[in-house]
Amino acid sequence: MELILNELSIEPLSDNKYQANDKMICFAQTMGIAKKSGFRKIRSDISSAEVNLANNYTLHDWLTDKDVSPDYKNFLYGVIIHPFINEDDEEIEDAFIEANYYFEDTEHRFPKSECLGLAAAYLYEAPSISFDTSDIWRKNQLSILIEEKGVLSNNQVHNVFSKECFSKEIIKEFIEKIGKVEIVESAFLPNDKAIHLADHHGKAELQAFCNKIKNSPYVNAMRSTNWGGNSFIRKIHKTGEIEIILLKTQRKYALLVSTTGRNFRETEAIAQILKQEYS
Repeated sequence: MELILNELSIEPLSDNKYQANDKMICFAQTMGIAKKSGFRKIRSDISSAEVNLANNYTLHDWLTDKDVSPDYKNFLYGVIIHPFINEDDEEIEDAFIEANYYFEDTEHRFPKSECLGLAAAYLYEAPSISFDTSDIWRKNQLSILIEEKGVLSNNQVHNVFSKECFSKEIIKEFIEKIGKVEIVESAFLPNDKAIHLADHHGKAELQAFCNKIKNSPYVNAMRSTNWGGNSFIRKIHKTGEIEIILLKTQRKYALLVSTTGRNFRETEAIAQILKQEYS
């Protein structure tokens, strides 16, 4: 599992490298406990050399600083990876592109700002990790504003900022939830699953495919959708829907499959099962 770096928490910078070391000890200890919970990497939009801790002193400098205890540095060697969205996760990337993501805290006069890390944490359904630099980030849930097609919504991202966070029930429950994907089976028998196909030249091919995929215990319903695409799984929706492309058909007809997935991770797991069994 991975944590996502909340890059907004980097500032304010420390006055000097000694204060920066105190900040990094807390951050390293947080990652040390995170590893015990199964987290191995911190995904970030920027590299360790771009994470400024103080003027002219970066996280990379801290990792190579001979004055810093290796006991703390060992928790972070090779941990930070980028980009903040894996290049292979096309569905996550599409969801990020299709909306705008912001963080704002009026109580602490933090202006409305684009939040790459918190957006990725929300999309991946993963915890963010913040530097303990302000009361703004000393919360186990952070609110983000999502603007998509003119519609605004508020959503929560789970957040850790110290080793003590992992003893909090809200974090423990969230980690337990994401630690193991448990997919449920459909309540419908194969012949009772709804199939809605548009009348066009690909209807026969889509019907034949539906007759097969309806036997999956994780499929609830099927309907045709806009054709086109280059991979069997075109898109995964966190609502439990999966867009599937019939690659062997002339116009690459598409099907929107409603599954038993209750979140992105469950739906992604079901997508891989469908790909293995029906592609």
